Amino acid sequence: MSVKGRIHSFESFGTLDGPGIRFVVFMQGCPLRCIYCHNRDTWDVSGGREYTVDDVIEELTKYLTYIEASGGGITVTGGEPTLQADFVTELFKKCRAMRIHTALDTSGFADVNKVKELLEHTDLILMDIKHAVEEKHKEITGVGNEKIKKFALYASEKGIPIWIRYVL
Repeated sequence: MSVKGRIHSFESFGTLDGPGIRFVVFMQGCPLRCIYCHNRDTWDVSGGREYTVDDVIEELTKYLTYIEASGGGITVTGGEPTLQADFVTELFKKCRAMRIHTALDTSGFADVNKVKELLEHTDLILMDIKHAVEEKHKEITGVGNEKIKKFALYASEKGIPIWIRYVL
């Protein structure tokens, strides 16, 4: 049985979401409600369209020449991609088998135990830090940042490169 995921959209020529030219997958669903969110249409977990991992690989391969020539890869973002960790894990496994660089763009608001396998197949994390101070984080996102701190610590201990992103 093929794992399916809910996807909002694709970007075929991303240059801001990791090294090289990226195929960017915007996952559907987000537990945060950031006051400055620019992807509010990805919040609803039942929105978007359902895809299989093979569907996404088929889309990605259309741009493989550009991705390979630039040292790029795939970036999965959202919404919050860790909400669909099983799907992203299977996608990253296939990408790695194809020698495609994998990047996870996340807030880090995830249960570490549910994303350990995903992180084993992740080459780079783009971590969107909303705020370091708990009270300010709740003001900005509606949730605390304890899970995020645990996620960042775990990823760091595993030696996964992390690029910090922070809205000014």
